[in-house]
Amino acid sequence: MFRTLVWKEDLIQVARLRPVAFGLLCLIWGSTWLVIKVGYGGVGALTVAALRFLIAGLVMASLVPLLRARWPRGANEWLLVVFVGAVLFAGDYGFIYWAELTLDSSLTAILFAVNPVLTVLVAHVYLPGERATLRKLGGALVALAGVAVLFGRSVRVDVSLTPPMLAVVGGALSGALGSVATKRHGKHLHPAALNAPAMLVGSVILTLAAVARGEELRLPSGAGAWWAMLYLSLVGSVVTFLLYFWLLKTWSATTVSFISVFTPLVALVLGFAVLGEKPGVATFVGTALILGGVLLALLTPSNKILTTEGTEKTEKTT
Repeated sequence: MFRTLVWKEDLIQVARLRPVAFGLLCLIWGSTWLVIKVGYGGVGALTVAALRFLIAGLVMASLVPLLRARWPRGANEWLLVVFVGAVLFAGDYGFIYWAELTLDSSLTAILFAVNPVLTVLVAHVYLPGERATLRKLGGALVALAGVAVLFGRSVRVDVSLTPPMLAVVGGALSGALGSVATKRHGKHLHPAALNAPAMLVGSVILTLAAVARGEELRLPSGAGAWWAMLYLSLVGSVVTFLLYFWLLKTWSATTVSFISVFTPLVALVLGFAVLGEKPGVATFVGTALILGGVLLALLTPSNKILTTEGTEKTEKTT
């Protein structure tokens, strides 16, 4: 039943499931910044990223026949697989894992929140139905400012951190490129069938990069590192990328990209709920800016919201 409702995109069920999927992605990816930071297990950054996507890719491959999905076929679909593997799983995550060796997870989250701005620009060039507007760019920048306000007092920035900071921005650009390419060329591919080989391609590229950097190819040590690895591989990769690529089929790439400005907010909420951290004025101001920026970017003056192909759909008001 799930496969019938979700993958065949029954319109009523899709409308109900999209906010749930979006919320789950924000919640899960909001927790992964910290898990990445503590999950290296004494292993090189690119090596541990390669292992993450090796595990996730193999698990995802086992789901393809269970979901009765077809594997990619033809040069164009396999070219998309290689491209997504290279820019999203190898480029995006390779940059992030390397950067978080020296950056605080909060600063990493702030820098990656530039992703919606970059997605708007890339989509304008490559997706005919998602043209950039001042409202989209302005909203994305306001949301980004909200993320910066959330973490403003806790962020440590100095000139020596410039290379890893640029790496995070490079990861955000890589993510934007992968999402936009999938939106345009991956509509006939089941998310599992696209993700499985793309993750394995990404793992191979990350392994080669790790060797080039002189990293020792070995497994992480310690139970904590393995729990982190399993969480990142199964929950933070298999579950999330099935949902993420499904959302790309049913929402605009710009809309989906705003997950990256909500994940830092989720991290703060988790800190409040689990660690008892008390929110300050900056928390409320940052939250207001994020929500206002998202609404500004995605709602048109006539109270319409961007849908699947970047077209507009009138929303009911109460």
